[in-house]
Amino acid sequence: MSAAAWREETRRVDALADALLAGDETAAAMAVAGLDDASRARVAGRARLIVEWLPFAGED
Repeated sequence: MSAAAWREETRRVDALADALLAGDETAAAMAVAGLDDASRARVAGRARLIVEWLPFAGED
């Protein structure tokens, strides 16, 4: 994965995590729009990890 692709995926992970925390289904769908199944699963997994970890670690 190129550096640019990694930055874009990370942006999507952050956007999805923010949307999940806010309960915004539209923003969540927009965060993964246009991704293939493998990329969508990877982004969703990373975002869920952030959301699940937040209560233990606290916000940045």
